[in-house]
Parts: sequence; C-alpha cells; structure tokens
Amino acid sequence: MVEIALDGKRKKILTILFGIATFFSFICMLTFVQKFIYNFAFVKILHSSGSFEYWRQILLHISFISTAMFALGFLLVSRSNSLKVTSSNVFATVILLSFALAQIVMIFDRWNMGINDSRYDFGDFFTAASCSIQMGEDICPPVSMLIYQIARNTFPGLNGNPWADYSIMMDSFVAGYYIQLFFIFSLAPLAILIYKNINGTGLQKAFFAVAIFLSRPFMIGFQRGNSVMQALICVMIFVMCYQSKDKLIKEIALLALALAFCFKIYTAVFGVLLLKEKDIKSAVRCAVYALALFVLPVFCHTTGIESMVLYIKALFGYVSETTLPSQLSIGGILKLLCKNLGAESAYSVIFPIAMLIFVAGCAFIIIKSKKKWQIYFACAAACVMIPTLSWPYTAIYFSIAIIAMLNDKNKSWNEYFVLVCFMFVFTFNYYKLCRLTEIIFGVGTWGIYLLVAFIAVVADCFLQPKAGKTVKTGK
Repeated sequence: MVEIALDGKRKKILTILFGIATFFSFICMLTFVQKFIYNFAFVKILHSSGSFEYWRQILLHISFISTAMFALGFLLVSRSNSLKVTSSNVFATVILLSFALAQIVMIFDRWNMGINDSRYDFGDFFTAASCSIQMGEDICPPVSMLIYQIARNTFPGLNGNPWADYSIMMDSFVAGYYIQLFFIFSLAPLAILIYKNINGTGLQKAFFAVAIFLSRPFMIGFQRGNSVMQALICVMIFVMCYQSKDKLIKEIALLALALAFCFKIYTAVFGVLLLKEKDIKSAVRCAVYALALFVLPVFCHTTGIESMVLYIKALFGYVSETTLPSQLSIGGILKLLCKNLGAESAYSVIFPIAMLIFVAGCAFIIIKSKKKWQIYFACAAACVMIPTLSWPYTAIYFSIAIIAMLNDKNKSWNEYFVLVCFMFVFTFNYYKLCRLTEIIFGVGTWGIYLLVAFIAVVADCFLQPKAGKTVKTGK
C-alpha cells in the first residue's frame, strides 16, 4: 500500500484543480457554451461538417460524465487527509473509469462494448413472470417461479397468454414499479454486504461498493432483472457466517445457502466449504433445508407435484437445445477456439477431457489451497464455467473471491496477475483493437481471462508449501 499524505498546501491545490475541472465540465453542458465550442473548435479549427445538434449531444454527454467524475474526485480529496493507493482502490478506480468511458463511447457504437440496442431490458424478470402461469414454461426453479407468479398476479391488464402478457409488461409504465422493487431487494442488500466485507475506511468502502455495481457483470445482471442477484446475496451471507460460533448465525448461513440453491441450483457448489471444514452435520442440515425449500413451493402451484416434472423437463430440454454454449463456460470457450482454428470436429473429443481436467483443477484448489480467496474462486469458477448456460452476469460470483483477495495484505505477483484478469472481466471493453483475446487468440470472449486466471491459481496452489497454517485472506 502506498499512502500519499494530503498536507494543507497539497490538499488545497488538488481541491482547487478538481473544483475548476468540475466547474468547466459543468458549463460545457450549457447551450451557449456548446455553440461557442462548436463554432470555434469544430468549424474554424477542425472544419467539421457535422451539424451543431450532432456535436451538441456529444458535448452534453461527455460534459455530464466528466462533471460527475471530477465532482467525485473533488469529494474524495476534500474529505480525505491522505490518498491510499491500495489494490481495492485501484480496482474500483479502473472499473469506475471504464464505466465513465463506456458512457462516452456508447454514443458512437454500443455493439462493440457488449451493450446491445434492444427493448429487451429487464427481460429475464418479465419473461419468467409472464410464463409463471404454469411451471415448465420457463426454466426457473419452483421458488423463483412462485415469486414471479406473485409479481404476475399483481400486474394489471394481463390476459392469460404468456407471450402476449410479456409484451404488455414490457410496454407498461407499471414495469417501473417492479424494477424499483428488484432494486430494493437486490442491489440494496448487496451494497450493504459488499460495504461490510471490503476493508478500508468508510469512504473507501462506499467507493468500492458503488464502483463494483458499475462493472459489466453487475450492470448486465441488473439490466436483465435476473435472480442471480438474489442468489449472490444468499451466497455472500453464507460465506460471511458459515464459520460463526453463534448457533443462530450459523443456522442463518445454512438457510442462506439453501435459498441460494433454490434460486440457482449450481450455487450448491459452495457447500464444499462446509465439507472442507469437516462440518458434516451442518452440511447435512443445509442439504435438508435446500431440499425442503426447493420442493415445498411446488405445492403452491396449481399443478402440484406435476409442476416439478414440468420444470425438470423444461430445464433438460432447454439445455439440450442450446447449440452454442455461452461465452463464460468451458464449452463456450473451447467451441469458439476450435471454430477459430478450423477444428470444429475436434470439439466433441476435446470438451469432455477439458471438462474433466477443469473439475479436477477446482477440486485440487479447494483441497490444497490455504488461501480463502482461492477456495472461493474455485467455487465460483465451478458455478460459472461448468454449466452450459453461463451468461455474462454469472461472473458476479467472482466478486466474493475478489473481495477476499483485496483484503489480503500480503499479495504475491501471481495474485496481482489474477487481479488484472478480473479487471478485464469486470470492466467494459472497447473495440476489437483493445481486446487482447482478439489479438492473441482471435476469439473475442472474456471467458479467456477467467481460464487464464484459473490456470494461474492452480499453478499458485502447486507452489504453496505442504504444511503450515491456513492463511486468512478475508473476513
């Protein structure tokens, strides 16, 4: 950690500089200033052929973003007695700058950053809600479907046709009410949990919590209205509390993981943390809670136990019909690599071998590693990279490992390398020229960074001493 003291003179200079930058950025939002910039800079100097209205919109967008960023810098400098260059601050700053740049670049080209032009915002939530008339219409587990059914029952103007109702939901102003509810019950609890878990001063913790919500996986998860957010809340509570000596808190942790399983089945992988602690009784209780919470909501649906059969059929049917695995899964990464190398026929041979090696690698990390963040990383990697349906927002599970790593004061070069890989995953990317996977592998998928990070973690586990105390790297 590098700490730069802000004495009276230095603090005054930085505060004035940020203040001036904020002021000039702000006045650039004013129309008469934009006309002056257009006439003097774009017409007389640059000889631009673009209309004033075209450049006005760009100036307005850029000046708004820069005003917000400079104002944030002004707030941080004016409220701090020193600037601490910690790994968590650097990580948060990179994400924040990436988000700010994305807002500017988005004016010119959304597609090259992974932000699509579509009316399909909050699509996962409204698709599941519209299809919740009957289990099997969507692949959500019974608990999720029950919540979506409640949302559907309170939505006005629906006519009982799932896909027609979906259009009604998407086009209705009432949709904003449900988006607000989703925000309250997803991002708000996550902000509190992240704030509590990351080390630092109150201002640094708040800065990190805000920044990570502006990262690509979190933004996509919220944009889709996907229940991955609620699953992450439950997993975070479990990770925070599963080692507690307090019986009540321990039981809450077990219930949290059980509920996470009911939102997203693959989160059951985090149960290996109990097995690693040799807490078999807790693991059994957690499994019982999970089974009960998974099955009981079935009887709240009109078709009863039949709805479970419909759900299982829908799940396996959807997976079997998925022709191209998503970009964060091992299958997706390999398929793109094989296609790029002109060896698509080799995929069916390579995939099972690669999956076996990957699963063995996850098990090796969990058993061998003495670092908490690496164990959390292996669990998250199993959740994200093994399932076929691993869409970009599932990368938010890695935030648990990232926080634990950032809290570790003694980091090796290998850990900084993994942190850089995470930066590529959590930041927005700009154009093929800046996408290293395009240059190195010829494949534009950010799953490559996760795979490289995975190899680095496995290598680090091999280098760890065989004996010694477990190194605590997180709360």
